[in-house]
Amino acid sequence: MKNMKIKFLALGSAVLMLTSCLKEATMNTDPSTATNVIELANTGDNITTSGIAGYYSDLGSVAAGASKSFNINVHYTGPGDAPEDITVTLAADQASLTTYNTANGTNKVIPPASVASFPTSVVIKKGTNQTTVLGTVTVSPDFNFNAAYGLPIKITAVSKGLISGNYAASVYSFGVRNVYDGAFTVTGTLVDAASSAITGYYPFSAGLVTSGANTVKLFDNVIGGYYHCIKSGASLSYYGAFGLEFTIDASNKVTKVVNIYGQPSSNGRSAELDPSGTNTWDPATKTLKVKYWMNQPSVIAGHRVSFDETYTYKGVR
Repeated sequence: MKNMKIKFLALGSAVLMLTSCLKEATMNTDPSTATNVIELANTGDNITTSGIAGYYSDLGSVAAGASKSFNINVHYTGPGDAPEDITVTLAADQASLTTYNTANGTNKVIPPASVASFPTSVVIKKGTNQTTVLGTVTVSPDFNFNAAYGLPIKITAVSKGLISGNYAASVYSFGVRNVYDGAFTVTGTLVDAASSAITGYYPFSAGLVTSGANTVKLFDNVIGGYYHCIKSGASLSYYGAFGLEFTIDASNKVTKVVNIYGQPSSNGRSAELDPSGTNTWDPATKTLKVKYWMNQPSVIAGHRVSFDETYTYKGVR
């Protein structure tokens, strides 16, 4: 399953709709028709150009507390290269993001400074026509995987030349996944104490989808949603209003399993970790082993369903 790239993130879950694209390394302004203009150039990532350019970077898996970078290209356009060192001042600009959101029907927000940062002053060296600096994304405690982040960077001043009228601002979005995120094959056993007709539908294809720095939700590819497939007799089925979120701590132990539809959900179903299981994440092989229960007191006292499962990593979602 290839789906959600977390957000601005996309750094949420969040993919930009492309209204038109520029080729990598193509500049936004034709240098043969512009003189001494400073602009934010194509980064080579996916681009939208509806009013204000938007760039998207898939930063892949980022551990809690770790950082990754994205490119910010600042370009001098004209018939030649920069005649001298040109200092360019950059700043985050809420007005540009508001314009971008209105034009593209999005609701991106500026990330906290602890999540995303960039140089506020860059230099295009004499005899060159571009400089590339790095923005930094950090999965800090302030990082919200449920937010649609968009970093609006604007050229506010230049020491030489003119600021571009069309490409002075761009919105930088990104996708971030935690280290547990990926495509998996699920094997194991399932015992339903309330119905012997219900058995496990193993093996099945699933995704573990980033929901926080150390949490993932189970996306069942067989059913096509945040559920858990089962066999009811010979037929494919699933438990309604029952979807799983796993919490994994820094020592690679599964510490909690909850039902994403509520603890309990509207039909009384909740999830609970079975401490007798292995309940570990192997970072070397990206294998998750977990044992848990589905409880439904209105149907049966105690634990209704026991799951003992292994999630074997297959690749990036």
